[in-house]
Amino acid sequence: MARMADHGRGTALLFARTETEVFFETVWSRASGMLFLQGRPHFHHQDGRRAKANSGAPVVLISYGSADAGRLKGSGLAGRYVSL
Repeated sequence: MARMADHGRGTALLFARTETEVFFETVWSRASGMLFLQGRPHFHHQDGRRAKANSGAPVVLISYGSADAGRLKGSGLAGRYVSL
């Protein structure tokens, strides 16, 4: 996450553990926006089969830079966008 924050451009998928050290060091103070996704996503196996269990925790998409923030905000994904 530090590399992405240093780069200042890109989007990351993280568990929404907003109280953690990494969140305070690389998200709250350096990101441009966040999209908290509604529900818990399911991941898929390499062969395309959906995993039986969901991610196990809420997730958030983190944007760095204005272009990536705009993409998140306009993505149409179910959830809540927060500008930073």
